[in-house]
Amino acid sequence: MDVHKPKPIHNWREFLKEVGTIVLGVGIALAAEQTVEWWHWKNRVRDATEAMRIELRDDDGPQAYARMAMRSCYASQLDAIQSAVEAGRPRREIVALVNDYFPPSPTWDSHAWNAVLSSDVGSHVPPAQMMKWSGPYAFVPALAQRNAQEREDRTALQLTHREGEKLSVGETEAMLAAVAKLRQDNNGMYGFSGALLRRGRETGITLGEDQQDFILKSLRARFHDCVVVPTLALPYGPNRFPSLVMPQAASN
Repeated sequence: MDVHKPKPIHNWREFLKEVGTIVLGVGIALAAEQTVEWWHWKNRVRDATEAMRIELRDDDGPQAYARMAMRSCYASQLDAIQSAVEAGRPRREIVALVNDYFPPSPTWDSHAWNAVLSSDVGSHVPPAQMMKWSGPYAFVPALAQRNAQEREDRTALQLTHREGEKLSVGETEAMLAAVAKLRQDNNGMYGFSGALLRRGRETGITLGEDQQDFILKSLRARFHDCVVVPTLALPYGPNRFPSLVMPQAASN
């Protein structure tokens, strides 16, 4: 078996050549490794961004848009319930109005954002971009909590007793209190939904025109003219809530 012994180094030139060859080889290996690592994280970041885009554009975003479009419808229904209760209308008439008041209670998801937070993806993204991504998701818990509160308040609106022509004084007071809370819930859902959509728009996450048209047509098929096209403009000026800003999906 032949063993190739290292050549003896006779001068500094040969020594520096040997060292240079080694350094160059190590540098190439490290550069290749770093390139592979960079490409790996670039794909991870891209996949995470796309997951959040889809979740907000096709799930939370349409729910928020629909809720904004329906605000006036729910407000009118609450007006009708309050008027009937205050006017002492028959119990069966009030029960029918209450049963017809049924705001949606969808899930408000943040799975894609939670996946980013539980992984190392965030450490490979500039802080400013992470702040933008966090924008719409900051309102997801608020929407879920307000929706849960709305379910409780709607339950409080239900009459315990179905017998008797008129409501008792206690029933009247309880229903009016529930209506007041449901008004707050409706306004809260509208406000948080608008904030989520504004944050999304600021980073590129927007609903397509086909999505908006489908939502509006579906709602109008049931609720008719009270359904309005949501506006994301802040009626009280842009600085009322300076921290409310959001990621956008593809521009349309």
